[in-house]
Amino acid sequence: MSLKMLMPRILNTFGYRRVLLANTVAIGIVTMLFVTVSHGVSPWLIVALAFILGFGSSMQFTSMNTLVIADLPDAEASSGSSISSTVQQMSMSFGVAVSSLLAGLYLGGDHRPGPEGMISGIHWTLLTLGFMTIAASFIFRLLRPGDGASVSQHTD
Repeated sequence: MSLKMLMPRILNTFGYRRVLLANTVAIGIVTMLFVTVSHGVSPWLIVALAFILGFGSSMQFTSMNTLVIADLPDAEASSGSSISSTVQQMSMSFGVAVSSLLAGLYLGGDHRPGPEGMISGIHWTLLTLGFMTIAASFIFRLLRPGDGASVSQHTD
């Protein structure tokens, strides 16, 4: 919740392009850092990683949702918001499906691994998802530095 108050300043300082590029890479790295979670790990590490991932995800959703309507005329903002929400829900569903498929692949499909195999399969799933997230960040390179400036007030 505290992030919502900081978002205008962050976007004003860095602009949408930089924020979305850096934040997507950060989310990928934090996802990969979850491989450090195993038996006996400090609960505080899990809490810290979850907090950072939540913070990054909130920043991502806020940035993308405001960018979608930033340069639309007022008459088209409602339609743009609806399309954005639909695409966002579809992408989250796609993410769950890909995650499930990867976990099934790394966990051996029909074969039931023991505890060590389970941990290894989940770790490989997290690493793969982290790398996929980092690779997906390159889509934001297509943004022009001034995109969304009507909302962010960012100037390059």
